[in-house]
Amino acid sequence: MKYTLILLSAVLLMNCKTKKEAGKEANTFMPTEKELTVAQKSWPNTTLEELKEGNTIYRNDCSTCHKNFEVTRFGEAKWKKMIDIMAPKAKLTTEQKEKLTKFLLSYREANTVAAK
Repeated sequence: MKYTLILLSAVLLMNCKTKKEAGKEANTFMPTEKELTVAQKSWPNTTLEELKEGNTIYRNDCSTCHKNFEVTRFGEAKWKKMIDIMAPKAKLTTEQKEKLTKFLLSYREANTVAAK
């Protein structure tokens, strides 16, 4: 009985930690009006909701196989290549791939510090 309580407590503690981390992760790379302005330069009819859906796809679908990379880590060409390679593996629809692309490229451009 004692070991059962210890095991149950450990499982509950791990679950709480996971929920806290998940809540924290939900705000990672969250698009704002700043990213929307950038996205609309290339895709005029883009909405903030589309960018948020792209963020969700990135956090949920991409992370099933590997960690999510810092969006500003790669250049536009590298992201496009990675999306083209990984979208079929993640079984993304054309619409999901487009939202993911819009999100990643607009977030990257809006948040990359220009070299001086």
